[in-house]
Amino acid sequence: MLRIDEQNSHEDNLLKEQLVAGNELAFNRVYHKTNRSIYNAVMAYVKNEHIAIELVQQVYIKLWNNRQKLKEVRSLGDYLFVIAKNLTLDHFKKITVETKFLTELMLRGNEPINTTAEKIEETEYEKLLNHAIGQLPPQQKEAWLLINEQELSYAEIAAKMNISKLTVKRHLELSRKRVREYLKSHLQALISLPAVLFLFFK
Repeated sequence: MLRIDEQNSHEDNLLKEQLVAGNELAFNRVYHKTNRSIYNAVMAYVKNEHIAIELVQQVYIKLWNNRQKLKEVRSLGDYLFVIAKNLTLDHFKKITVETKFLTELMLRGNEPINTTAEKIEETEYEKLLNHAIGQLPPQQKEAWLLINEQELSYAEIAAKMNISKLTVKRHLELSRKRVREYLKSHLQALISLPAVLFLFFK
């Protein structure tokens, strides 16, 4: 009769073989067996439920997309935790880069615009930002404008939009993400902004 650890090892190997073969039932089995542990591990670092859920989803997307690599993996559980760790580290690196980017923009905003080139850069950036905001879904756009232009609090926005503060938070998280992604993909056109480009693409 197999011992518990041997049984787990046997099941682990069987699941890996099935995943490599593209078995979706095996994938669902792995997900339901491990997702709570992966979520708890990620949550311990990011301290944010929405971010943790998003990172955990990415873990299993990566597992499925890279399932052929499981042939070389000894422990399925360890492999998932490594993916989770790397994605969490990437998340914090991204936050660091974005913080530097926003700080740079704030510093530039406080400086006088002296040259024609700088005026053009400022105008083009404003166009990009306005276009990014204009493409947001209605509620995300409204939340963005209320907090950035009218400087309302979460509670005031929630009352004005007739939604919960948690929903306001979610709308703002999504709107900021969309705006950042849009600016990141279009700032390459502003080739006279080397400092900003360095922060984004280093």
